[in-house]
Amino acid sequence: MTDSSASLSDIEILDILQSMKSDELNVEAKKIIRDGGKAGRQEAHKQALVALNDSFEEKFVEAVTLALDLNEAQAKKIRYKKDRIRILKVRGIDYLAIDGAETAQVLAQIAQAITREDATVTRDLHNIFPFWKEGWPMVQFDSAYKTLEEDISIHYQAVLDQLIHLYGGN
Repeated sequence: MTDSSASLSDIEILDILQSMKSDELNVEAKKIIRDGGKAGRQEAHKQALVALNDSFEEKFVEAVTLALDLNEAQAKKIRYKKDRIRILKVRGIDYLAIDGAETAQVLAQIAQAITREDATVTRDLHNIFPFWKEGWPMVQFDSAYKTLEEDISIHYQAVLDQLIHLYGGN
């Protein structure tokens, strides 16, 4: 990521944002799944969900930080839902209106539950998928991954579209 977008012109920032539309969020996740093999299919998909979330968050923060010329503190805060909504709203972007905003929140909650709650379904994730019940272990990670992988990619593209529109691009 560029140290400061202040040294870049609007056209250069627009070009970078346009090039980010070709980013693939699932590269690391696909590698984890490939390396997992059939025996570790569910475990591989569980770790792929965490990798997918990490990739999305990294690229999201990079794009928003560049487009909105955020300082270091704002760049850290943009990772949290309430701050994300507030910071983008000040710049004229209604984050919750962007297609897939809820998907990003769900993916973040799943990644957190996997890493901090030993993959137990939390209250917020109850019935997100028909086979997830609060207090029970998460199951069918492959189905969850397949759904979320597509949806988070759509969301990322929609965020980039909003940022590009902010710069007067198409």
